[in-house]
Amino acid sequence: MKNKLFIGADVSKDWIDVAVHGRAGTQRIANTEAVIGAWIGRLEVSQVGLFVFEPTGGYERTLQRCLRDARVMFARVHPNEVVAFRRRRGVKAKTDVMDARLLADFAALELSGRGLAAMIAADEVLAELVSRRRQLMETLQAERCRAALVSGPVAKASFEAVSTALTTALGLIETTIEQHIGQHAELAKMAGLLRSLKCVGPVTVHTLLAELPELGLLTGKQIAALVGLAPQQRESGKQRSRAITGHGRPGVRRVLFNAARIAIRFNPVMRAFYQRLVEQNGRLGKVALTAVMRKMLVTLNAIAREQKPWHGGIAATQKASLLGSAKDRFFVPA
Repeated sequence: MKNKLFIGADVSKDWIDVAVHGRAGTQRIANTEAVIGAWIGRLEVSQVGLFVFEPTGGYERTLQRCLRDARVMFARVHPNEVVAFRRRRGVKAKTDVMDARLLADFAALELSGRGLAAMIAADEVLAELVSRRRQLMETLQAERCRAALVSGPVAKASFEAVSTALTTALGLIETTIEQHIGQHAELAKMAGLLRSLKCVGPVTVHTLLAELPELGLLTGKQIAALVGLAPQQRESGKQRSRAITGHGRPGVRRVLFNAARIAIRFNPVMRAFYQRLVEQNGRLGKVALTAVMRKMLVTLNAIAREQKPWHGGIAATQKASLLGSAKDRFFVPA
């Protein structure tokens, strides 16, 4: 990566501040596809080692799309990593310009040695639909909770009207998601394969397809760490703290949590795994449920990688799951 350009970008709604590691000054450009595309066009793309930015609630999508189209290597980094880097460098002030410079330094000094692979493109239309469905569900649930606390006829009528509108919008979004997947052969095939794992329903599949495009392209350990289901040890001297999970993809973890709750009741393989952790190994129920979530994710990752459906935990050709015993195998030959 020697002699490469490491660029950091602080993304806002209306503009983007850009800095290059080792160079003085920054540049501010409009956060529009035309301006970003023209700016990237003036770069020597072959000289760009890494282009780094943080997620900003969706405002970074235009930049990400332009970078992908121009085949520029980029990384969307977790804000916590940047915060830790800021503290190590003793930087206390915070402005958009300083953030851009900090991101450029982070790319050059930290990320350049990690051997990062290019980010995998997601279906942006599907991702927007799935995100919108989640927003409508959260709003509908909130309205139902509020409605339970009122007794006046006018207030109740208002809640009913809003709930009806939300339910109608939710149905339209769900229908559109199904139609979008049905119109794309690869998505439809993958959806069918993922649904073969018992207790994995359409909402889980839609979320995986939209928010986890890396599924099937990484190892079990890597996909678990990406989603935030890989326990992280915390030890210092004689102190031993409980390993925790977190960060990653919260939307994916949420649907896996619901799927795992159903799986420990109706999926024989997952139920046996859960019971073994609780009854024989003495794990707390919530800890065991998290382990089931990870086991399901690793299994789904293997399904996507091998392009073969799950078959009740019996197979002869695949290696054991990272979380299961040597007897826990998931596929049958095609």
